[in-house]
Amino acid sequence: MLSFTADDAPARLLAVYYAKQFGDPALIRFMSGEIGIESAQAAASIITGFAQMTALAAADFQQGRQIEGIDDIEFWMHKLFNKVYGYMAKHGFQSEWDSTAR
Repeated sequence: MLSFTADDAPARLLAVYYAKQFGDPALIRFMSGEIGIESAQAAASIITGFAQMTALAAADFQQGRQIEGIDDIEFWMHKLFNKVYGYMAKHGFQSEWDSTAR
């Protein structure tokens, strides 16, 4: 599971906000820190969803939007990127990251 502290609560808020844009329950639950990933197929699906989330966040940042009261979207998405990448690498899904996150 992704782990969030009080200090990185904005990253969690953005993670859940953008995951909800796709309506994928597994993506939402993973990004909220409720579930882990147990298969390469699930990892690839989460990575694909995260790439789509990142694209939405980039567009919002470029348009100067504030999401969930957060105006430094780029900073917090970078923090979230590190969490998601770190999770994938730590749990043996590096090859899925490498092939899916292109």
